[in-house]
Amino acid sequence: MRRIRGFTLVELMISLAIFSLLITLAYQSVNVLLDAGRQVEQPQVELQQLQRAMVFVERDMRQLALLRPQSAGGIGQDVGLANSSIVKPEDLGALLEFTRGGHPDVAWQLRASGQMRSGLQRVRYVLEDGKLLRQTWNLVDHIEGEAPVSLILLDGVDGEPRFRFLSVRGGEFKDELPKERATLMAVEFSLRHKRFGVLRRIFGIYL
Repeated sequence: MRRIRGFTLVELMISLAIFSLLITLAYQSVNVLLDAGRQVEQPQVELQQLQRAMVFVERDMRQLALLRPQSAGGIGQDVGLANSSIVKPEDLGALLEFTRGGHPDVAWQLRASGQMRSGLQRVRYVLEDGKLLRQTWNLVDHIEGEAPVSLILLDGVDGEPRFRFLSVRGGEFKDELPKERATLMAVEFSLRHKRFGVLRRIFGIYL
């Protein structure tokens, strides 16, 4: 009768050790691949966020609306009266505040009852804790102290973004808004990003 020989304890221990080593190597390989994927994915996410932010800024600059100045008695006739439709607020962190057109009337179903919303929108760009925020009010003449709707456009901003303005063809961009807003021809927007470095875009203005 033929005797069947099994595995000894030493052989089983060696097999388990080899199997554990293979599992460890396989786990490390998978972990390396996952880390590489995350390293590639993060820059892509930040790039998409940057592209979206630039789209918002470009649309806003293209649709700047220059409103007629108003006096205490209504629409004023004094052309020297300051126009507040495009201003550079002195508040800390506020970069630019303006009125833009092209605001979609999402409440189109209310048009039959005469409750159409204005196509104008008040917008402000703010920097808070390295984040570029776009704050909006549905009403151009919003109540002072009314909380805006804030949208984070871009994270990882290093330093303070700048809006500069061109009012003379062939001239230089300046930090100050031109006294006559109607002469505004272009806006330069620049910022420094922690990953992408210095970025600069110029937008033509059609007032």
